[in-house]
Amino acid sequence: MEKLENSSYHWNRLWTNKITNFYPQLPAAWHFENFVRHRIYFNAIDKLLKNISLRDKDIIELGSGTGNNSLYLAKTHSVKEVTLVDFSEKALARVKVNYFPCPVNKINRDIFEISLGKEYDLVHSTGLIEHFKGEERFLTVKRHTDFIRDGGLVMIWVPVFSKAFKPIERINKILGIKEQPFTKDELRLIFKESGLEIINEGETVFGALFGVLGRKNNN
Repeated sequence: MEKLENSSYHWNRLWTNKITNFYPQLPAAWHFENFVRHRIYFNAIDKLLKNISLRDKDIIELGSGTGNNSLYLAKTHSVKEVTLVDFSEKALARVKVNYFPCPVNKINRDIFEISLGKEYDLVHSTGLIEHFKGEERFLTVKRHTDFIRDGGLVMIWVPVFSKAFKPIERINKILGIKEQPFTKDELRLIFKESGLEIINEGETVFGALFGVLGRKNNN
């Protein structure tokens, strides 16, 4: 099994390499990325959150990167406030705060080293926990539950072992991104072990990513 490098230094380098620096300078880059995200991620997110209201709710994204998924949720669900947490200041520097229809808090810290003193209605992540192995995978999901109120929601999307993920994995390796895909049963088990009741599941186009929506049981 490959070693997964996971540090702020590593991710800052990835966010400032030649490819990631050149791409945003293309005139239509953001619109193209947004189109792809709609096709791959956002439609799947809509299905996973069907009949769930986030109006006037506080949401937090762990390992947020540039926060595009939270931006989509803020625009389509009329959330009250968004908090983005990432230990790469280079990623957070690219957050388009003026695009958000609500207040945005950016926190440049490791998710294992923060204490926010606040509970949220939704904690979500995409492209985060597959960068951990073994017990750390469970601890990362458990960390999501530390930030939600009783009855609040956790939404996590991960790559799963599939033919559809193979080309994505190859591209990521070229960019210097290594990850360990999940099985669906592994993510389900970690949710249950973290005290989360699974209320919905979903897949992106072609099944490259698997998403689970869970609710924190009342104490």
